Amino acid sequence: MKIRGKEEILDAALDILAFDGPDRLSMQSLAERLGMNKSSLYHWFRSKDEIVDMIFREGHRKLMAKGFRLTLEGSAGDILSEAASRWQSIFTDDGILPYLRVIFSMKFSDPRAKEEARAIKLMIESQIDVIISSLGYSDRFLSILFSSLLLQKLENELEENHEDIEEYAKEFASFLSDTEERSQRRSP
Repeated sequence: MKIRGKEEILDAALDILAFDGPDRLSMQSLAERLGMNKSSLYHWFRSKDEIVDMIFREGHRKLMAKGFRLTLEGSAGDILSEAASRWQSIFTDDGILPYLRVIFSMKFSDPRAKEEARAIKLMIESQIDVIISSLGYSDRFLSILFSSLLLQKLENELEENHEDIEEYAKEFASFLSDTEERSQRRSP
């Protein structure tokens, strides 16, 4: 089999990491997946670590290209639902899904994956914090609660446990409204 370039090797390595697990990636398993001699891989990459480094650099670049602007118009349910839906579309995008699977499966064993998972968590928290604040809620706990639960639901998407994330966001908006009403009733 003729390898067309680094991208084909990286795609095969990403596939092994994402769907077989990091312990299954070796230069030998990669060569077998590609139908080539192991020694031929060294023409393209010096080591497995170089391949994994490149996977993280390229994956990060692709993930950052998926960014989106927040829309802060409409009801709390609409705004939270839109943000949750956009994140869900990122977590289910076939071009990003294998990379996200690698990040979240390796976040406890690989510092690059840990840092990338932390960056995603911070992006979600920051966006939700802006949304919650724009809705007039100053309770940071609510932002952290929603973003943590949203991230958990997004991670479930990686395991193909699909949930209606938009409905979840609307339920959370309803919870916000109920919380505000209870708070106003307690105030003298």
